[in-house]
Amino acid sequence: MSGICQLIAIIGLVSVPVGVATAQTGGPVAVGGFETDGSVGLSREDYASLGRALGALLAADLDGRAEARVIPIAGTPATRPGRVDLNAARRAATAAGSTLLVVGSLLDQYGDVHVEARIINAATGEPIAVIRGDPALASREQLGEAIAALADRLAQEPGVGPRTARASLRRGVSVEGLVQFGRGLGLEEAGDRVKAAEAYRAALKAAPGFSEATAALARVGR
Repeated sequence: MSGICQLIAIIGLVSVPVGVATAQTGGPVAVGGFETDGSVGLSREDYASLGRALGALLAADLDGRAEARVIPIAGTPATRPGRVDLNAARRAATAAGSTLLVVGSLLDQYGDVHVEARIINAATGEPIAVIRGDPALASREQLGEAIAALADRLAQEPGVGPRTARASLRRGVSVEGLVQFGRGLGLEEAGDRVKAAEAYRAALKAAPGFSEATAALARVGR
């Protein structure tokens, strides 16, 4: 597998919280992409890349338990920029034996941000819970930290966690680093490992010490 397909993780389930709908457990929970529709202040292309990056980081932060697996969850960026194709995501999740699907969303209004995640019954599409981000992490430059904090809140849900350790807050990862990282994921998914490597190097230049970009660069062998 490649690109974001390698970074959309599955983590073991214990039980499911009762929210709008009740779901039975028995499979892993799939982490899908991040929706950025409605955000303003960056280009559409940058938001598409940012959405890929945030989805990958959320999956990485939640991947703190044994039995982690990886599945592809496709979006439709060409026809609906900034949106996640929930039907495609649900099909991929259920095909992998997943009971729950987690989809994130980012609302960015010229640098004032809000992140949240929806927990969805992968089989029926019914909503189970909405987990909101930390309101203290509300600037675009805090997005890396905001995703780590969102993962912590998700891990408190009995159907998703508990995790064995708290996600460390990801400080110092610039927005440019996140955008370049997401651009690299898209290029890698498209099979262009050379240009993906260039994007990952640009991510590391913009955000030295960005561990996920370091791992991605090693993965494409450049």
